[in-house]
Amino acid sequence: MRLRRGRDRADILAVTPAKCLAFGAVMALGFSSMHAQAGAGASQPEPAGRVIESLTLHLELAGLKAAKAPEVFEGELVLSVSGPYRSVAAAFAHEGFATLHAYERNRQGIFVLAYPVPLKRTEPLEYRIVADGVWTLDPSNPERRSDAATGVDVSVAQVPYLSDLHLGVYRLLDEDGRTARFLFRGASGEAVTVCGDFDNWDPFIHEMSETSPGLYRLDLPLPPGRHYYAFVYRGEELPDPLNPVKAANGDGKVVSVLVVAN
Repeated sequence: MRLRRGRDRADILAVTPAKCLAFGAVMALGFSSMHAQAGAGASQPEPAGRVIESLTLHLELAGLKAAKAPEVFEGELVLSVSGPYRSVAAAFAHEGFATLHAYERNRQGIFVLAYPVPLKRTEPLEYRIVADGVWTLDPSNPERRSDAATGVDVSVAQVPYLSDLHLGVYRLLDEDGRTARFLFRGASGEAVTVCGDFDNWDPFIHEMSETSPGLYRLDLPLPPGRHYYAFVYRGEELPDPLNPVKAANGDGKVVSVLVVAN
């Protein structure tokens, strides 16, 4: 496994000592990448498996000495399988069973997979595994049921609800790639606005709506380019708490940065 940018990290400017420590641990753990064979209706998995940054998650996966039922660790669904297989992968119902996620084998010979729990999901995850090209249920998971759409038996993993309202996790741009979904938390009953280079830093034009007590929202289409903005709350300009990308404006104040692609 290799290092990657975590879902909940900003890590914008430089490699941190923690990253270096995690990288050293990864090299020492000696995971063996296993490539799954695709079954009918599924694509080939990524050649080197998923890249994981968290050192504690690495230690959890590397330390497994026996396969066990699925569990959630640091927002990741941890799956494990043991057996004389050459390759193991998992495919999930909410992805239409169209993508295979390759397990990796640790030094104890246990095939392990860390799969990010989808944000804002309210239902359990349904999945099947592919072991040496054969589709089957997860032998480590006793919970299973029949898939409503296909009638095929699937393994079921219970997962917690994970909010996306966290620094570095919240998706600021809508699916169209141009509409900014500004969110701000504050006291209820306040007048909160968004200002930036797109409105000449006018603190009155773009007022946010209070969609629930203390939660303010404004959906605003923006032209392509690099935009600087801030929230105006109780007369003070504040950077976006959900956006890790920040910069200093001409007055030396810290503001948030949003890039809209062409």
